Amino acid sequence: MTADAERCVRFVPSAVEGMASVTEVVVFPDRLELFSLDQRVVIRFLDIAQWYEHGWAYRTLARCGFGVKGWPSVADRDWFHPPAGRFFRFYGVPSITVFMPDESRDIPYGETMFRRIQDVLAVGGFVTFDLG
Repeated sequence: MTADAERCVRFVPSAVEGMASVTEVVVFPDRLELFSLDQRVVIRFLDIAQWYEHGWAYRTLARCGFGVKGWPSVADRDWFHPPAGRFFRFYGVPSITVFMPDESRDIPYGETMFRRIQDVLAVGGFVTFDLG
């Protein structure tokens, strides 16, 4: 990740499952913010993160302020679709599935909304799990 990495990605999703009437999504390194017509929902990644190895220790250290270690996953992702069909299914109850906006297929993969979100998550020490 370069020093000029994005600190957040803001977009209008093509669809959202798990929350009604979402008009905007913002992904930060430490949280997901969803805006609907009448409310703002904030999902902190530390609250939904799944650590796979030594998770109990990493979760405790992260909550004590020692930073996120162990690259915990915060969502499943599916990229094997046209741009508007690509999605991230963020863990939690209920899970929130955010579909990407439609983009030109001529955009290089590294510049797509899908990839940019993964880059912002990495700044916070989080990853997503590939379903494809």
